[in-house]
Amino acid sequence: TNIVFVDAFSPTPRSINSIRSSHSRKTQLHSSSLGDLLSGITGQAPASLNYPADVLEGTNIDPSRSSIDLQCVYKASRDGWSAINFHESVDGRGSALVVVLSKSGKKFGGYNPLGWQSTDDYGASNAAFLWYDKGGSAVACPVLSGGNAAIFDYATGGPNFGAADLVIGRPQAAVLGGFAGPDAEDISVAAGNLREGSSSAGGAYDVPNGWPVRGKFGVVEIEVYCNANVKPTGGGGGFSLWPF
Repeated sequence: TNIVFVDAFSPTPRSINSIRSSHSRKTQLHSSSLGDLLSGITGQAPASLNYPADVLEGTNIDPSRSSIDLQCVYKASRDGWSAINFHESVDGRGSALVVVLSKSGKKFGGYNPLGWQSTDDYGASNAAFLWYDKGGSAVACPVLSGGNAAIFDYATGGPNFGAADLVIGRPQAAVLGGFAGPDAEDISVAAGNLREGSSSAGGAYDVPNGWPVRGKFGVVEIEVYCNANVKPTGGGGGFSLWPF
């Protein structure tokens, strides 16, 4: 199957690598669209959502590189649906690919090159992108020029691409830190529920009309893939490469 990179403002599909080139790549999405639809209807998450490996070509977690051991570090049905569970699994693990399966049977997600640290802040990146499955092809949606506010890293929220492009597990209370650092309050009270998501795409990412979710939606499963060779550090956050 083909992986197609789409720019909503250009009649010609473009790739992430500059929007770097204008050729299509091939990928194999291991779960069929029918299987995803059935999982959405029944609410039963599959054993693995898998991920479109080729969409990661040229990224920090390109699985074709010998230094990359891409593994699922967070799976909501296994690790818990609270934003606390999410951050316990992903913080300090470096760049990550998010894979979401909605109750409507749609598969989509995003690439976060910055990783998470529970900073209650946002970060800019020209390498971030959203992606979605369209008939067995992975369509990548690059961040808009400048990459401003590509990733929001709420300690009490789940994956947050742009201010509202793709939000999973929105914090249950206003973030009091004012983007100046983590809140001192008990975060368990305000922790978001990753069973709930919303999308108002197009603010920070170049998203075509085929983007599969608009407004609020329910989540059947969410997985996050990181390089297992990146070992999270304790205390002050950050990450390190091991054994490199």
